[in-house]
Amino acid sequence: MAKDSEQRSYSVDEMMEQLKKGERAKTRSEDAELVTRSDGSKAMRVRRRKRRKDQLASPKFRRRRYGLVTTIGFFVLLVAAGVSLLLVLARFNSRGYREDLEKSLGQSTGSQVGLADLSVNPIKSRVESVKFAWPAGSLPRSLKLSSLEARLKGSSFISSRLRGGELRARLGTMVLRPPEDTISPLVTKGEEFLDFGSYRCSQFDLHYGTETDDSVVRLRGSELTARPAEDGDGLRFILSGGFARFGNWTELKVSTGLGEWNDGAFDLKSLYTKSPSSGEAVFKGVQPITAGSPSVFDVQLIRFPMGELLGMEALGRLIKGHVDAPSGSLTFDPRHVDSGQLDLSFSGTEISIEGFRFLGGLASILRKEHYARPEGGTITGTLKWDRDQLSIEDLKYEIRSHMMLTGQIVVRDQELSGTLRLGVPEVLMMKSLTEPRYSSFSLPRLGYCWTDLELSGTIEQPSDNFLRKLQAAPVKPVNQ
Repeated sequence: MAKDSEQRSYSVDEMMEQLKKGERAKTRSEDAELVTRSDGSKAMRVRRRKRRKDQLASPKFRRRRYGLVTTIGFFVLLVAAGVSLLLVLARFNSRGYREDLEKSLGQSTGSQVGLADLSVNPIKSRVESVKFAWPAGSLPRSLKLSSLEARLKGSSFISSRLRGGELRARLGTMVLRPPEDTISPLVTKGEEFLDFGSYRCSQFDLHYGTETDDSVVRLRGSELTARPAEDGDGLRFILSGGFARFGNWTELKVSTGLGEWNDGAFDLKSLYTKSPSSGEAVFKGVQPITAGSPSVFDVQLIRFPMGELLGMEALGRLIKGHVDAPSGSLTFDPRHVDSGQLDLSFSGTEISIEGFRFLGGLASILRKEHYARPEGGTITGTLKWDRDQLSIEDLKYEIRSHMMLTGQIVVRDQELSGTLRLGVPEVLMMKSLTEPRYSSFSLPRLGYCWTDLELSGTIEQPSDNFLRKLQAAPVKPVNQ
C-alpha cells in the first residue's frame, strides 16, 4: 500500500508533454553523431535540417517580404510612368505634332496657320507666336497672336487634344476687310486639337479695312476674351478697356463690349465707351455684319463734348459744349470700306460758338463785344457724317433775347460751306418801326431781324458774305 501511495499520478496533458519531449530527444539523438576532433576531444555533431516546403514562415518574415515586393513594384511603376511621360512630351513637342496642330487649326478656321516655338509640359505650355491668314474675299484676313501660354489638364497627355481652362496671349492683331461672298463661320465644328474654356488676349488690336490709321473701325489695347457660345456654335467676345475709333471721330475709351460671331455673321451686341474728357457713347447692334446687307448700329450719346463729336481739327474748333443724343444710327456696308454713315439728332445747353467771321462783324456794328464769342446758348440739330463730308442739318442755336442761328453747316476736306440765317433782336436792329438800320436785315419776325449768310473759307480761316452785304447800307451807331 505504501508503494502505491508513493507512485506519482499524471494528468493527460502532462502525459502528452512527456511524449513530445521524448520524441524531440529521440530526434536529436538520431540527428546527432559522435565525432573525434583533431586534438583528440570528442563532440556531438548535429545535422542541419532543411525547411519543409509546406512549412509556414513566421509573420515577421512575411511582412518584410511584402514590403520589399511593394517597394520594388512602386519603383517599377514610377520608372514606367516617367518613361511614358517623356515619350508623351517628346511626341507633343515634335515637329509632326506641331504640323498636325497647324493642320487642325487650319481646317477649323479655313485659314493657313503657322506656329512658332511650341513647348508643351505638365506645368505650363507656351507658343511664341501663331499666325492665321485667310484667303482673299473673306471677312477676316489675318490674325497674329504672340506670347501664348496655358496650363493643360492631365487628360491632354492621354488624348491628342490640348485641354485647359484658359489659353492666354499677350498681344494680338486682327485685320478685317470687306467680304466678297458670304461670311464663313470663324470656327467650324470638327476634330479640333484645342479645347479650352476661354481664349484671352491682354492687348488686342482690330482694324477694319487696312492695318493703318485710315481704317474705318479701329480698336487698340483692349482686353479680349472669347468663349464658345452656349449652344456650341460660334464664339462670344467680351471687350474690356482699350480705345476705339470710328472714321475720323475722336478716339473713344472702351468700358465694356459684347459681340458674337455666329452663322456667318458678326453681331455687336453692345459697346460702351467714354470720351477722353467726359461724356459717354453707347453702340448697340441692330443689324449684324453680313455680306448681303448693310449693318446698322444704334448710337446714344450722353453729355458728349461737341469738340470730340465734330473733330478737334474740324468743326469742333468752332462749336463747343456738351450734347445729348437719345438715339441715332451708324450704318455701313461691309463690302465697301468707305460706306460708313452717321445720322444723329442732338441737343445741348451752355453751348458757345467762335471763329466765324460774321461774329466779329456783328459785334462791331452792335458795339457789343460778347457777340464775338456767344456763350450759354442752346443748340439742336442733326449730325450727318460719311467718308466724304460732315454736316449739321436743321441747326438751331439760340441765346434768348440776344441772337439766333438756323440753317446748315457743311465741312468737306476741311473746306467750309453752308447757309445760315442770323437773327438779331429787333430792339438792336430797327431804326424805326418800319425800317431796319441795315438793309441786309429783314423786318422783325419772331422778335428778330434776319439776314442770310453764305459760309466759305476753311476750318482754320472761316469766311462768309456778312460784311459784303452790309456795304449796301451805311454803318450807323445803334443808339442813333
